[in-house]
Amino acid sequence: MKKIVLITTGQPSCNPRIVKEADALHAAGYEVTVLYNYFVGWAEENDTILLSDVGWEFYMAGGSPLQNIKRYRYTRLRNKLAAVIGKLFGNQFLLAERMQARAYDELLRAAKKIKADWYIGHNLGALAVAVNAAKFHGSKAGFDFEDYYRGEISPQEKNISIRIHRLEKKYLPALSYFSAASEMILSAVQKDHPEFKGKVVTLNNCFPLKQQPLFKEKDQHDCTLQLFWFSQTIGINRGLETLIDALMLLNNSNIHLTLAGRCNATILSYIETHAGAIKANIYFVGIIQPDSLAAFAAQFDVGMALELQTPCNRDICLTNKVFTYLLAGNAMILSETAMQLAFNKRYKIGYSYAVNNVQGLVQAISFYLNKKNLDKQRTHNYLLAKNELNWELESKKLLDVIE
Repeated sequence: MKKIVLITTGQPSCNPRIVKEADALHAAGYEVTVLYNYFVGWAEENDTILLSDVGWEFYMAGGSPLQNIKRYRYTRLRNKLAAVIGKLFGNQFLLAERMQARAYDELLRAAKKIKADWYIGHNLGALAVAVNAAKFHGSKAGFDFEDYYRGEISPQEKNISIRIHRLEKKYLPALSYFSAASEMILSAVQKDHPEFKGKVVTLNNCFPLKQQPLFKEKDQHDCTLQLFWFSQTIGINRGLETLIDALMLLNNSNIHLTLAGRCNATILSYIETHAGAIKANIYFVGIIQPDSLAAFAAQFDVGMALELQTPCNRDICLTNKVFTYLLAGNAMILSETAMQLAFNKRYKIGYSYAVNNVQGLVQAISFYLNKKNLDKQRTHNYLLAKNELNWELESKKLLDVIE
């Protein structure tokens, strides 16, 4: 049995992508271990639930506030010192690696203890760990661009941009393959690294069919329109401001909006100040366990994919939202970012509107107030996920590369 080590500087419940890869590789007969770091407190309970029912091994390196707090504090201090020293000496002497990953040394040490055939990094802090562990054992390394990291940085963050460029230039040539979460992210990375000779593959953020709920027809007498949006954090600059403005213009008491995720004070204040009479139709439900998201989303009519065009990564990515809504059988309203527009033209998954265009969003919501339009789109999306855009089919591209 061949061994594969997947590495992330986050937590499993914050990264559905690494969990899906681990599940697919384990199901294909590989011996899989996921190495990860503590990242945020709210994910610990979700991690406990998620990891209680997996077939692969896992290990948290670098401690946490609840487990090995001395190691956690030490790694945080080292991370901060690396940032301070890095301002003086640049990205030399593994400073870039230790700035990018709080527990770089601990992750690498854990990876070296496992002699595997593949070491695959997820997120930029894990890139150096995967490559260096693979070199140590004479094995292969891979990497997943869930995001376009160069495209997440503002012009003011010059030091971070320099670090990202250095890490990619230093470690990408050693990879046997890299994957990306959208065709446009893949193209952007290829353009940045035209010299790369390994394999490349697009792995869309599809979800496994075991998470697909039964399709539920909307009651013919139900005249409400239920909108749904989710993220790890409910905040401003996520497209929600435009949605609230559109709902205010519609001023229709039959339209309801449910928001899932951790809600920060800024967006609560914004809604309190701007939402007016529609506040009574906006509901907050907290964080939903990733494995339960599709089933939860299935009780709503329309999934909202309200991405913005800046930073660049948002314009060229395809988020978990799109594929969750498809699996749930939601109709969809999508902002016309470059990637979402191209994807919608190909698969006809919903009604699109120009980014930040309130009137366009009003028209999109009004379109689904027509029950015939809503039912047709919901059925189309549910079957599209069932027959084509699911992880069972998408993961075969990963398995082909590994095999």
